[in-house]
Amino acid sequence: MKTRCLALLVIGLLLAADDPKKKDLDKLQGTWIASSIEYNGEKVLGDKELKVVIEGDKLTVKSEDTEASKYGTATLKIDPSTTPKIMDVSIIKGDEKGTTFEAIYDVDKDEWKLCLKPTGKERPAKFESKADSGDVLIVFKREKK
Repeated sequence: MKTRCLALLVIGLLLAADDPKKKDLDKLQGTWIASSIEYNGEKVLGDKELKVVIEGDKLTVKSEDTEASKYGTATLKIDPSTTPKIMDVSIIKGDEKGTTFEAIYDVDKDEWKLCLKPTGKERPAKFESKADSGDVLIVFKREKK
């Protein structure tokens, strides 16, 4: 019986170690600062810092900018098996509670790209923000400790 339980535990750990969702979610953990923001093809990063903190599957916006801070807290649902990888950002606390943004993302070490359309339910297909597209492209850098 002990051998069987041990075997099941080992198999479970091996499966969890190869889980692409868990790997990408682990890569996203921590504090991120927006280094560039484009909306409709124009750079719009203001003078106020946009910072997000990811803990588990929760994202919290930390910003002095009242427009950005209205998004409060969100849950993240990711699917790294697609190309590009997809992410749903569902607001659970703040002025936009109940809103879900369909996005694409890429995370590589200390850089995270997020592209979404803040209106409607259309997921962007590419990491770009062209004029009149309504797409927002944000590039975050991991906060250095």
